[in-house]
Amino acid sequence: MIKRLYLPVYAVTLTLSAFLLFAVQPLFGKMLLPLLGGSPQVWNTAMVFFQAALLAGYGYAHLTTKLLNVRQQALLHLTLMALFLIVLPIAIPEGWEAPMENGYPIFWQLGLMTMAVGGPFFVLAASAPLLQRWFSHTDHQHADDPYFLYAASNLGSMTALLSYPVLVEPFLGIAGQSTVWAAGYALLALFIIAAAFMVWHKGKEAGVTLKATNTEPPSWPLRLTWLLLAFIPSSLMLGVTTFITTDLSAVPMLWIIPLAMYVGTFIIAFSRSFKPPMKLVLNIHAAFLIIVLSLFVRDYLSLKIIVVAFHLLLFFFSALLCHMELAARRPSTAYLTEFYLIMALGGVLGGIFNALLAPLIFTIPIEYALILAAVTLVRYMGDKDQKFRVFRKRSECLGESVFATTVFLSALLAAFFWKSGSIGLMAIVLSITVLIPLRHKRVAFAAAVAATLLVHPGYSWGLLNNPVHVGRNFFGLMVVSDSFDKQARIFMHGTTLHGIQSKLEKYKLTPLSYYYPKGPAGDIFRNLDTRPSPQRVAALGLGSGTIACYAHKNRHFDFYEIDPDVVAIAQNPELFTFLSDCGSPYDIVPGDARLQIKKAPNKSYDLIFLDTFSSDNIPVHVITTDAFRIYLDKLKPGGVIAVHISNRFLDLAPVLNAQARALGMTALFTARKGGIVDDTKMRYVASIYAVLAKEPETLVPFITSQKWKTSPHIIDHAWTDDYANPFGVLWFHNPEFMDN
Repeated sequence: MIKRLYLPVYAVTLTLSAFLLFAVQPLFGKMLLPLLGGSPQVWNTAMVFFQAALLAGYGYAHLTTKLLNVRQQALLHLTLMALFLIVLPIAIPEGWEAPMENGYPIFWQLGLMTMAVGGPFFVLAASAPLLQRWFSHTDHQHADDPYFLYAASNLGSMTALLSYPVLVEPFLGIAGQSTVWAAGYALLALFIIAAAFMVWHKGKEAGVTLKATNTEPPSWPLRLTWLLLAFIPSSLMLGVTTFITTDLSAVPMLWIIPLAMYVGTFIIAFSRSFKPPMKLVLNIHAAFLIIVLSLFVRDYLSLKIIVVAFHLLLFFFSALLCHMELAARRPSTAYLTEFYLIMALGGVLGGIFNALLAPLIFTIPIEYALILAAVTLVRYMGDKDQKFRVFRKRSECLGESVFATTVFLSALLAAFFWKSGSIGLMAIVLSITVLIPLRHKRVAFAAAVAATLLVHPGYSWGLLNNPVHVGRNFFGLMVVSDSFDKQARIFMHGTTLHGIQSKLEKYKLTPLSYYYPKGPAGDIFRNLDTRPSPQRVAALGLGSGTIACYAHKNRHFDFYEIDPDVVAIAQNPELFTFLSDCGSPYDIVPGDARLQIKKAPNKSYDLIFLDTFSSDNIPVHVITTDAFRIYLDKLKPGGVIAVHISNRFLDLAPVLNAQARALGMTALFTARKGGIVDDTKMRYVASIYAVLAKEPETLVPFITSQKWKTSPHIIDHAWTDDYANPFGVLWFHNPEFMDN
């Protein structure tokens, strides 16, 4: 009777354990976002922590397997589970509500996560290898090869990830999610007791009697191969997530999709029944790689969601390729825990490379492109006929590679330097015709791919034209450079313009870029000029400090800025002089804008100017209903909240309409085209703004200008700290209120 229960009990226990392990990741990541400005790096750092905790759990499982028998191991594991109940339900610990001002938040975040979820996550991480090892003690027919349970474990992981945005996030707040998670943790403890009971009578000896006959220890080259095949998908997962969320919003939905794909490849690779032929995987991988390389050079697709889909599919088949090679090299159960330990180490190293080392090593974030190139080096690792050689003669290998790289590089250079008309398209077509026949020739294919990514790694080397300052930190890439004609100083954050200052004396203190006086920002401050003095303006986001040049008698600016490097750039008169020369008294308040403005006195601001961007991404937590309630508390009667919503991907007008409806406010919108500044070569850029007010009469001057309009579009559910859906507001057209 008990024998028939082995498989269901262990399968359910592993599934529940994995479900809890992965359900806590988006939950706690969402808790962290408002504390750290909504930066995409929050998730990368979180993944480093989760991977490190996974490694610690696997190390604990490996060590206790060597030193303890099953009974001792079970007692220790259950004791630890009971001990870590004291930190549940999960919440931000007291004293960790905000990072240190002007500090480097990575280590603060890692410390916070250790305190809040480190213990429970550690004990859950250890459960998978422990339970599989215990299963190998049973007399079940598959006890000699329990790796199939790893697929069941990953099925639980996948269920947790896919259910989070569909079933969990829309219906449960963070507090509710934490409570349910704690109940699941307690239920898991009961299942682990049942699993331990089934092998209790067989676990007196420290060693394990294995049914497997092949117990030869793995060689060091094999161990290094495990490490490499685990490293590449881990790094690639973080790379593609950052690539997507740099200009879109950093929200759990966009974290979950790559992570779910990553887990899904484990399910397929370790499955007993469903596993596609490696040749098919290689061909599909090559096809998506060629498409993505072409998109890196020239994006001919206007629907950005399709571009995102191609990147995600390439990631999926790259990870699947590596994990299938990894599964094919798994050892006997005698070395099961060591195998998982090295896999976890590879995952941690991939996370460390992306989150900690890459920002220090690479000026432009090219780590994603480099790992894409690295995938080509592991193609055909399992093909004995190739033996890591593509051609029989070394001279043939060199000649083919040089020829392919030369043709491919020439074509891509043509597309890079001439991106209009048919020449760019012809160059890409020529590149594809070179790549397709090379897809089975590992060295030549890798050389051609590397050449492509060297020319255009998904980020423009043009960002480094005429640079005067280049920096990269937790919050992204910052480049200050001079325009080609040397008439303007330009501030880029990631891929997005964050400020321009003219170098011509006549226009030196004229707000440019998104803040030109003839644009929406000019309307906002001219309306403010009619209000009585003294005035106080809260600017959430500093940039280059441009709006300080909307000076007025007795007007004071409070700039809220989380990134200390942005503050250093704006206050350095060698780079920008808006703050130093425009004459407006100002204070800079370091830290996350939403958290810091909450500390300001109520009814203290005439205008709250919301201009928070990380590259092209407007952090979700600053435009939720919960955030607007804070802003309303700080606004004087008759005050205005202005929101700069220019971006390339999200139509945020329906979101702000929903916030206005939820809070009894009125919202108006305008979108203006760019143009030339007088008789100069300088341009001001297109911009989209919203203004919101509690009293409708406050917005009458905007209505009479006929350039500000209401919008009929509104989302069904207002975004809150517990729920947001950026996919629902992806751009597919110009806004109906665009000024013609």
